[in-house]
Amino acid sequence: MKLSNLILLSIASLAFLYIYIWDISIATTLYVTLLLLSTMYGVLKQEVNVTHISGFILAGTGISYVIFEAGVVDVITPSENKLLQGTIVYGVQFLLNLLTATALIFRVQISRVLSKSKQIELTHFDGIFHWIFLYMCLINLLALLENIAWSYFEMKSWTVIYDNFEVFIYIAYAICCGALLTMMILSAREDGTQASRAS
Repeated sequence: MKLSNLILLSIASLAFLYIYIWDISIATTLYVTLLLLSTMYGVLKQEVNVTHISGFILAGTGISYVIFEAGVVDVITPSENKLLQGTIVYGVQFLLNLLTATALIFRVQISRVLSKSKQIELTHFDGIFHWIFLYMCLINLLALLENIAWSYFEMKSWTVIYDNFEVFIYIAYAICCGALLTMMILSAREDGTQASRAS
């Protein structure tokens, strides 16, 4: 099977899996688990680029996961104030996704500050991941604006993003997971190629 077909198959499979699960906490747990496995793979294989790309995504996603799973937002905002609650929920997600996208855009420079490894270089994947998080920023910004229109301006028919929010996020999760799997597969292939050349 060609690598491009494998990538598309893994992205489609993960998207269907996330949509089938339809529980954001379970889908996020699976997503964070894959991010953790990818980061661990990078550490074990001493692939600093894989480690840092996965680690930056894991850090942003992990902070978001902890904030929302621990119920920090529920403690801060009263549930009867839907405008404030929605603004904080979508605003926090927007800011975390924007920080992650920024870290991924400047990943090589940040990696060189964090590590003195000579293996740090711009990879093909550096051009992919920040777009996924910019897409998630857009979804959260649209959800924030829709929440303001719904709560403050009483536009009760404006629920397109709200009704499909999980689907939009699952698409981003699936693309990110597919790219992470591809990055690990290519890293293992290149490692195998180098080992066969050495023998």
